[in-house]
Amino acid sequence: MIALYSCNLDMLLLVLENAQEQNVIENVVGMLYQMLCIKPRIGGAASKVTLRNASRTLLATLVYVAQELQPASPVLLSTLYTLITKLSLIDKRIAVKARLQGALNVTVNLLRVHASHTKFLLPAVKCLKIFASSSVNVAELGRNGAVDVLIALVQACSKKQTILVQTSLDILQLLLKSKKNAQVAIKQGTVGVLLAMFLDWHQSQAKHRHLKEQKTLLTILKNFCLSKAGKKVLIEADIVQHLYAFCKDIPTSSTELLPLASVILQKCLMPKKLPVSSTASVYNFSLPQLEHDPYCSCYTPGNTGLNAAPGSDIQNVDSFGSAPTPCSSLSDLAVITQAEEVKTSCQFSLDSLDNSRTEQFLPELQHFTHTTASLCNIPAMYSQLEGVSLVDSPGKQPLTFTGFGTVTAAVTESHLVPGVTLNPASTLDVDGPCEGLLESRPRVNENEKRSLHSCHSSADTSKMNDSKSCEFGLPVFQEKPLASGPICSSMANNCLLSADKISVLSENSGSNPDAVAELKANGLVCARSENIDSGTNAVSSDLLVENTHLANSTIPNAAVLESVNECSSMHSQNTLEDVFQEIYLTRARDTKTVLNRCSIPYPDLCSQWTEPRQIEPLLCSKNDVKRKSILGDINRIVQPAAIMNNIVYSLDALLDEQSHLQDCLANSDAEWVLTHSEQTIESPLEFDSQFESGNLRTAIQVREREYDLLLSPDVNSSRHLQWFYFRVRNMQVGVPYRFNVINCEKTNSQFNFGMQPVIFSVKEAGQGRAGWLRTGSNICYYKNQYTRSAGVDAQAKLFHTAAFTIVFPHNGDICYMAYHYPYTFTLLQTHLQQWKGLATQWGTYLNVQRLCKTLSGNEVPLLTITSQSREDDLDGRQYVFLTSRVHPGESNSSWVMKGIIEFLLSGAPVVQQLLKMYVFKIVPMLNPDGVINGSHRCSVTGEDLNRKWVNPCPVLHPTVYHTKQLIRYLVSISKSPILFCDFHGHSRKKNVFVYGCNGKTSWREDDKVNSLDDKAFLSLPVQLQQTVPVFSLADCSFNVEESKESTARIVMWREMGIVRSYTMEITHCGCDEGIYQGYHLGVQQLQEVGANFCAALLTLPCSINLDCCLINKALNVLEEDTPSEEQVSAESSEVEESDQSDGEGKEAATSISAYQL
Repeated sequence: MIALYSCNLDMLLLVLENAQEQNVIENVVGMLYQMLCIKPRIGGAASKVTLRNASRTLLATLVYVAQELQPASPVLLSTLYTLITKLSLIDKRIAVKARLQGALNVTVNLLRVHASHTKFLLPAVKCLKIFASSSVNVAELGRNGAVDVLIALVQACSKKQTILVQTSLDILQLLLKSKKNAQVAIKQGTVGVLLAMFLDWHQSQAKHRHLKEQKTLLTILKNFCLSKAGKKVLIEADIVQHLYAFCKDIPTSSTELLPLASVILQKCLMPKKLPVSSTASVYNFSLPQLEHDPYCSCYTPGNTGLNAAPGSDIQNVDSFGSAPTPCSSLSDLAVITQAEEVKTSCQFSLDSLDNSRTEQFLPELQHFTHTTASLCNIPAMYSQLEGVSLVDSPGKQPLTFTGFGTVTAAVTESHLVPGVTLNPASTLDVDGPCEGLLESRPRVNENEKRSLHSCHSSADTSKMNDSKSCEFGLPVFQEKPLASGPICSSMANNCLLSADKISVLSENSGSNPDAVAELKANGLVCARSENIDSGTNAVSSDLLVENTHLANSTIPNAAVLESVNECSSMHSQNTLEDVFQEIYLTRARDTKTVLNRCSIPYPDLCSQWTEPRQIEPLLCSKNDVKRKSILGDINRIVQPAAIMNNIVYSLDALLDEQSHLQDCLANSDAEWVLTHSEQTIESPLEFDSQFESGNLRTAIQVREREYDLLLSPDVNSSRHLQWFYFRVRNMQVGVPYRFNVINCEKTNSQFNFGMQPVIFSVKEAGQGRAGWLRTGSNICYYKNQYTRSAGVDAQAKLFHTAAFTIVFPHNGDICYMAYHYPYTFTLLQTHLQQWKGLATQWGTYLNVQRLCKTLSGNEVPLLTITSQSREDDLDGRQYVFLTSRVHPGESNSSWVMKGIIEFLLSGAPVVQQLLKMYVFKIVPMLNPDGVINGSHRCSVTGEDLNRKWVNPCPVLHPTVYHTKQLIRYLVSISKSPILFCDFHGHSRKKNVFVYGCNGKTSWREDDKVNSLDDKAFLSLPVQLQQTVPVFSLADCSFNVEESKESTARIVMWREMGIVRSYTMEITHCGCDEGIYQGYHLGVQQLQEVGANFCAALLTLPCSINLDCCLINKALNVLEEDTPSEEQVSAESSEVEESDQSDGEGKEAATSISAYQL
């Protein structure tokens, strides 16, 4: 039957091809219409070939009838167009054949001639829509005047002919996508005609019908906005006023029209310059003048911008406040400390450095191979200490041990006890584990001691409280009491009195022996005691803490604290919170900033957070939030008299006024709240960001309770605008306040997909509910009309607005608001003290060293964590190298790193097993300067440090330089890390995922050739998928892209040969899968990610040789990855900036074919 059907069809097509008389053509076309349209029997391969040939015959017949048979019958033409439309379902090349047969010009002319014949118009227009699907046909139709014909056709049709009108508008939309057609249409006045047509359709309908036609017209008008001429014509036609009225009248249920109208309004708004004097950062840091090496990463031909101004900070950087000293170690290469060394050579290479200098960063090698005494070349040190005072005869100077470390030597009752953390005895800057360990110091009499004790809060003490270059593993003796010491973290729920406080209590409790006995009974000081005698300067062993009691001590009970309070008037109110704050204030004094700080952030002073009490859900966004925000912006233009434009906070003006002031390291928020909570609030909100990690440049009151906020770019930069952190006060309770951050740079944000900013209430904290909470409603993120330069420019890059509404919980409160949970450098330094106490409690080997100093003079800590057990040789332990916070605005990476460190120091049995397997080298903050100064991505040089790993400059990029040198040294001594992971935050994706390195997906051919079939790079992600609830294997990527060659991940993989080199990305928002699906990741969940990351390392050695089943399972997950809603939205953004992407950027998941299984 099919063969017969095809045979008859071929016969009819042959007759039609040779027919020249109209009646014959009409009869054959009629039979074809019956076969193909009335009783279609299309099927089989033969019939498809026949039908493809039929399309060519019908197109030729159409051209013949239109040109040769005059006048052509409209009914015959209508039937031919219907047949061609039907055949287009089979023949996908029918548009090309129409152009080659000359049917395009014929169709346009027929529409002109038969414009009044309604039965002909609809089939012809439908067929023309098929022809316009080809871009080449679009250009030819534009030249033949199809745009004018279609506009005349739409104007002539009544609104009841909806299908004809809609089809004609669809063709217009296709034609006007061509820039050339659009330019011709603009010159002919088509824009005004289409706008008038749209307004007429909108005003004439009573029940909001014909929405499809209006949507198509708006889409056409949007295409005109893409050109400068089209935008100018639309503005002259007053489209802003018309569409603004349209958006106010149309119901919110018209979700298809409102977004288009909003986009047109945005594009037609006159670009405005940001309301700041300059888009550059208010913070400027003078960089050293360098004699450039052409091979150094800081070298740019013709670049003369790296010049240090006279008297700049970089010439007098010294973290201890003492006079500059010559560089005596590798660490000090990072800082220029002498004025005569303003010109510093960059001509260093990692290969030429003395590796013996780097050995100081591997104290665990010496700790497990030698005794501490032999390490420091102090023969028979403990035999000298046995029953002997640390002071020789009265005629000699006392010996003082310096350093800041954990005592690791095993000693008996008369010796110092292992694991005790004590404070340094002097301000000597020690640069290595074996340098300056013994120091001669003049004798201090009793009166001088009392004087020193009474001045513990003075500037000298603040200098002395500074952390030293490393923990030396040596006993120390402290004559001056300090307000710092180790405190166990909240994870262990207990606390240790620091050794420096014990020394204070011991000396100051001589008149109260009962208090000392109480302390001894609770294990806080040794039972054996020898009083200090001013005549012999004998040292009291009350200064010594008994390790066995210390390890098991809990929070002192009320009786003990009462005794402590009676013993020392200086520490009468030293609760755990007070001790934490004292340590924080001490560390804050040593933190170096680019400009002055006016306060310290109150949230950092709260050692214990009780909020939130449960995980917080993502915000369910409303469809009309963005529309209302855009209309609110347009209302400012339509009704400018209603806008206040009152500048309530300007960092630029404040810095000019405060240029002569010093840092004010205090916080009076609690006192302010107490005095203002009952007052009537009438004045506007008061803002402030002059504290560590703060970022808010300007606050402008635009309406009574609406404020525009502008962020400050990174130091020495005019870009990278996302991180905000500021304080606001003087608010009213229960009143909605609207905040618009108007100079964001990224093209999309998780603010559009449920993310909320965080807020910290001082009044809530005072009531025992301290903590950061997700808050805000009506949140959206959209492009605004602000640009870096003024003027109408269709191609000008526009900023984006992050808008949210806050209802404050209390009247007269002080609230801190931030993009994400802040984690400051000073808070890290305070936590280091806690971690030392935690390590002491559980007997874990923790060594904190100064890796280097930043350009501002801040010390970069390097942590070494492993097991104290000597049962297993250190050679059997693998190295794991972890880094984080290279981008300051990614504070979530610091919280994950905190979870890792506290898990490793928790003393759990599983942790002990883990520490016997690995030695952890951790750099918890690679960019302290950026964190301190509230930057989002860069260091004080204005450069992204995660793009400097290939050839870092030791002067400009010291943290990257010394980290890379340390890893290279580990590789050179055959202790290459089994794993390298750099922790980042991601602002445009949910979940936690990693970027790894697969040579088969590299942009370099030699990587593909040299890459083996080893799938070791999958070992960690597979384990994380099983241990980390928020981890998403589907979001992972293992591509090696050229644009990422200078990142830490690829440099460690390519240069160091670390196969398991990763970037771990942690969302700023929440999860769309797993147990936390639909919820934010809070501080607790972020720290859980760190703990679970460590748990995955337990099974890492077993997963190195993955079986095929596990590999295929992982690859199948990667293959089945589908883009999420926000990914699609981000990828469809008009402007994409590769250098603005989070961490490693937005990389697509590697397909299974790339692995060549």
